Amino acid sequence: MRGTTGTDFTGGSGLPLSHGQERLWFLDQLDPGDASYNIPLVLRLSGPLSVEALRAAFDGIVARHEALRTRFPDADGRPVAVVEPANTVPVEVLDLRADGVAGRADAILAARTNGAFDLAGGPLLRVALLRTADEEHLLCVVLHHIVADGWSLNLLRTELETRYAAHLDGRAVELPGLLPYTVHAARERESAQGPDAQRALDYWRERLTGVPVLDLHSGGGTAGPDGPGGQGAFHTRRLAGAADGVAALAKERRCTPFMVLLAAYQCLLHRWTGQDDFCVGVPAAGRGEPELEELIGYFSTTLVLRAELADGPAFGELLRRVRRSALAAFTHDRVPFERLIDELGVERRLGGSPLFQTLLTVHTQDEGAGAERSFAGLRCAEADGGHAASKFELTLDIRREGADLITVFGYRTALLDADRVAALAGNFETLLRGALDAPDTPLPELPLLTGREREELRALGTGPEAPAADAVALPRVLAGVAAGEHGASVAVRGPDATLTHRALWDAAGALAVRLHRAGVRRGDVVGVCLPRGAAAVTAMLGAWRAGAAYLPLDLAYPAPRLEFMVRDAGVRVVVGPAAGPAPRLPRGVAVLGEEAGGRPGTPDPGWEAGPDDAAYLIHTSGSTGTPKGVVVPHRALAARVAGMRRDYGITPGDRILQFASLSFDTHAEEIYPALTAGARLVVAESGATLPDLLAAGHGREVTVLDLPTPYWHQLADTIDTVAWPPGLRLLILGADQVSAEAVAAWRAHFGERVRVVNSYGPTETTVIASAADLGPADATRRPPIGRPLDGTTLAVCDARGRPLPRGAAGELLIGGVGVTYGYRGRPGATARAFVPDPWGPPGALRYRTGDLVRWRSDGQLEFLGRIDAQIKVRGFRVEPGEVEAALLGLPGVGRAVVVVRDEALVGYVVAAAEHRGEALVPASLRAALAGTLPAHLVPNSVVVLDGLPLTPNGKLDRRALPAPDRRPELGDVYVAPRSDAESLVADVWAEVLGLDRVGVLDDFFDLGGHSLLATRVVARIRATAGLTVPLRVLFAHRTAQAFAVAVEDLLLAEIEALSEADAEELLAAPAAPDRNGTTA
Repeated sequence: MRGTTGTDFTGGSGLPLSHGQERLWFLDQLDPGDASYNIPLVLRLSGPLSVEALRAAFDGIVARHEALRTRFPDADGRPVAVVEPANTVPVEVLDLRADGVAGRADAILAARTNGAFDLAGGPLLRVALLRTADEEHLLCVVLHHIVADGWSLNLLRTELETRYAAHLDGRAVELPGLLPYTVHAARERESAQGPDAQRALDYWRERLTGVPVLDLHSGGGTAGPDGPGGQGAFHTRRLAGAADGVAALAKERRCTPFMVLLAAYQCLLHRWTGQDDFCVGVPAAGRGEPELEELIGYFSTTLVLRAELADGPAFGELLRRVRRSALAAFTHDRVPFERLIDELGVERRLGGSPLFQTLLTVHTQDEGAGAERSFAGLRCAEADGGHAASKFELTLDIRREGADLITVFGYRTALLDADRVAALAGNFETLLRGALDAPDTPLPELPLLTGREREELRALGTGPEAPAADAVALPRVLAGVAAGEHGASVAVRGPDATLTHRALWDAAGALAVRLHRAGVRRGDVVGVCLPRGAAAVTAMLGAWRAGAAYLPLDLAYPAPRLEFMVRDAGVRVVVGPAAGPAPRLPRGVAVLGEEAGGRPGTPDPGWEAGPDDAAYLIHTSGSTGTPKGVVVPHRALAARVAGMRRDYGITPGDRILQFASLSFDTHAEEIYPALTAGARLVVAESGATLPDLLAAGHGREVTVLDLPTPYWHQLADTIDTVAWPPGLRLLILGADQVSAEAVAAWRAHFGERVRVVNSYGPTETTVIASAADLGPADATRRPPIGRPLDGTTLAVCDARGRPLPRGAAGELLIGGVGVTYGYRGRPGATARAFVPDPWGPPGALRYRTGDLVRWRSDGQLEFLGRIDAQIKVRGFRVEPGEVEAALLGLPGVGRAVVVVRDEALVGYVVAAAEHRGEALVPASLRAALAGTLPAHLVPNSVVVLDGLPLTPNGKLDRRALPAPDRRPELGDVYVAPRSDAESLVADVWAEVLGLDRVGVLDDFFDLGGHSLLATRVVARIRATAGLTVPLRVLFAHRTAQAFAVAVEDLLLAEIEALSEADAEELLAAPAAPDRNGTTA
């Protein structure tokens, strides 16, 4: 029996939910206790208040609006709506007049507004009245979003005042009957199958297919693997006088204030993230029929508006696009957002919203919303209830107060911090005012920063001035060390020889004479093709004493690679091994045998290189498939080494391990600070592992370690098994992002005894450009890459080189003393990467790193990833184009793409048209690559495809590339369950999904599972095994195998928590029957 007054109630079977309610129910199952969808209304009431009249008013409201009497239990994993009969509404009354405790009311309000609701048990409305003085009260009303929306709050407030006043006057309240909400829900589901809904769905499918995720935190969030919760905070900013300007521009451009503000917000997000394709959610009332206008319930829906910013339009043009997009969206609003998600097949992210990550709400008619009003004879004003939860990663709520705009930025604290959001709010004001002043300005040219903010960023990115002595070239410094008090001290202790500083300098001089006789002159490049050791160090210094630069050549590289590097650098003489086979080199290149020592007192040849000469060349991965030789001048190396020696505190008493391959520029960070300080270099034997080196011999003397971060991560996993040197005082890391977990393990073992420095820098700016001391706090957050070194400038810029605010993600540009000469023989590549430096002297350049970074609130840089295609794998810098070019050079390969998956290179190949009938063998392709590429450039896996997946606009769809161990064509491979837990999971999945069988490698969502079917899986496991599995576990462990392991872990945890008596009772219980009715 249903009535239009909504006062009847349902039986136990329940009624269907609306699409919106169904989604909110699912979100509650996914994250029970989350207060993100609480809707609070807190009113400060001044004057004589009648509690009795207030209670009567709430009773009448709840009786009239059935949504407020509805709860939502589940039936076998499916939610149903159960409407309870009208009853007295509990109103919690708290008298705080005698407390005298400042802030007690705030704490109570926060507890009420952030408290969880029980959707299954209800009620989903709670009311508290706090009496703070004789005639001062705070009324706190909290509803769950599943039974109300923002429109409903206004209805509730109005009806509450009407009923309260009538009760005081002794009048009956006569209000029209209302459509029951559950009737609306049934109608909505019916209309969702109609032709209008289908046309709208077709529009949205075309509009939103392939939309990327908006990366607001750019990897900087601190959430765990299961995603962040809804804990939130808010930042409010008043934009004085902005409302009139927005209204005037809207009138001029024939749009609405909402459209102006949406365009400005899209521009802000574009400038902060660098993305030009993303979506912003916009709430819509969802009350298209007049009979719904007075009904409390959840009707609001969300429209998803896709930004169109790719060509950097003027703000006025963007406004035109926004107007067109918004009008089309409101025309096609018949599709509930929840159905749209399912139809588009959008993958749900734990802790993240599908389709859009930010919501914009504009209240253009709420003028004077914060002012005091009358409430049935009482003075009434809205108050802050301390609600600290956010539905989305970022929200912007804008309302008008007179001529001003009030902006409230809400954010999830697990992903964004207060300083970044405050900067974002300030940037929005600057950008909006700039757009209002000059609406035809291109978006990239709209002001984002004030003049003061630009100066602050420049100061933040400028390192201390480098001392004049730092400009002295290293050969001069080394000559002084050899002739000074530390000349007789051991400089290099290698597997091949031990040399003092004086002997090393003499040996380098003797080699310089031999090089000069072989035709080497100032400005030439000498190849050094030797393993780590005293001879290799002698060869590098010998090249300098001959006035030349050196090019390290790794003996492990394939011969074609070495030949290319030698030709590219113009090498005519190579210092190679004195014994054994000579390296394969181009015709005409001379090879001089190594000499680890020299004649005492060798005369100074007088040909040392000067500050502006090249010190060495290092080849880096090239985007065209050809490595590029970076030319590092002596002045840059001298400045860097002096800074390292100073910052690292290197002294003659230090023992520094030389562990890096000479083909990577880290060798300069190990070798030259040690030699110029009169310290000792302990050279690792080729092929030896670090634990073996440190466990015996001279490894026990080491005080300074410089390690590639990925290798250190491995050591940190087994830190207690390594015999760390007792005198170790400094660990220098570099080449990749440092893991907070590894820092925690290191600190747990060493405490504060060993200093840890995270260094950062590309080869193009001479080894490093910034550094950060890692402390205890970095064990719980993403460790930074620090601040600029002496004489160095760092700038975080957008694609056009304009500085970005603190917290915004952008490309890192490095200037100052460490900037190199660029790429040998490649003026075009050099001009693209090395651009004019506005902060430097005339003619100065700075290097575009291609690295994505942001300034943290503490003034340190945080590394976020790569902007271009270049990547790092296990600490090695890799240009996929180089590997792709090598794949395309193999017989039979017509197309090739290289990506990184799980920190491993994966190559995808398609056979050339003329070879389509021939099989490409992945193992053979990898073997062929190993003959032409260094080991770190050979893909871990090669996947052969019939064709590369493309997006609708014809671009490569990288997201559709199959994982190497789970390709679509292998989807019919069935792996049967092997344990009781796997059998349970496979049986439940098969039952819920309507399949004959499920294999342990199958993905629940790939098999057709979705959010509501996931809730049925959890319900069936609860019914079958008596185990409550949180819904989010299935989203985090998508394969049957992984989910079964998680189920086992939960079961073991539950058993371990049992008392001894309960455990004995459980073991004595008969086994539960299986699906065939038998018992084990």
